[in-house]
Amino acid sequence: MSHSTAGRRILLLHNELTPALTLTPVLEKSGFQVVEGNWPDLALHELVHDPPCLILVAEGAGGHSVETLTRNLKLDAFLGRLPLIVFVRDSRLNDIDWGSLGVDDFITIPYRAEDVVHRIRLCLSRLTRSLDANPLTRLPGNTTILFETTSRIQSKQPFALAYLDIDNFKSFNDRYGYGRGDEVLIVACRILTTVVGELAGPEGFVGHVGGDDFVFMSRPHTIDAICQTVIKRFDLVIPDFYDRDDRLKGYIDSVDRRGNQEQFPIMSLSIAVVTNERSPIAHSGDVSKIASELKKRAKALKGSVYVKDQRGRAVDACSTTTDSTPQLPPSD
Repeated sequence: MSHSTAGRRILLLHNELTPALTLTPVLEKSGFQVVEGNWPDLALHELVHDPPCLILVAEGAGGHSVETLTRNLKLDAFLGRLPLIVFVRDSRLNDIDWGSLGVDDFITIPYRAEDVVHRIRLCLSRLTRSLDANPLTRLPGNTTILFETTSRIQSKQPFALAYLDIDNFKSFNDRYGYGRGDEVLIVACRILTTVVGELAGPEGFVGHVGGDDFVFMSRPHTIDAICQTVIKRFDLVIPDFYDRDDRLKGYIDSVDRRGNQEQFPIMSLSIAVVTNERSPIAHSGDVSKIASELKKRAKALKGSVYVKDQRGRAVDACSTTTDSTPQLPPSD
């Protein structure tokens, strides 16, 4: 199979209303490879090593209704995980309980073969976004973050990318449980998306790497204001997540892995900002490498800070902490 059709194999289960003679050539011309079959006489062993990315099934295939076809397909351990588009007659649309059917899309008969191609592409695009999204925050995940980073690098336009990490998040989770930890992540997500939306507009981007790690992007001229505003809003609300006694103390009493008593301060933010403003970035791996070094510097500082890269001379651009005192790096 050629590279152009890799991961683009379609399983077509048709009947006389969806003649493969007209549909298959259009799908193949659009870069898909079509495998035709009859349900339930599918040679599944032929598909396992080169599985389809999507199933098209027409009502009436094998003499079955769309409900029976869908149920049988979803019960199959191999085919049941694949996105499913069904062909149905107009007259059947109102008879079907779409909420419980478990299909990803439907196409009415008669259809235009070109429209089927568009619906397949939309379905696969929607599935990619859905699988990539973080289940808690619904923010795009690593696949989209990498795509967005690469796009900005290739555009040669000035951009800034920031990695955000919540300090002392693990100790908070250990003390209060994952439910309250999730609430912190949701609030962090809301603050980030709101601030980036306000200050960067359509040029902004927010992603969720996982756990307490986030990424956001903007033009370089807006990144400082975004970091400062995010930190200000986070520091304002985060003490409310702690019980009164811990809040008044300003830390959590806990025990480390060796059994030693330890004090963990109120959660804060460490943000590492990478930009191509002064020096070009050729690859997404370069971004991660630079950010990793900056993140170490940010975490070594007290309170919520952001550390900005200006290759040639790294500048610590620090926000205010809860006591409104700028935290600067120690002098040499």
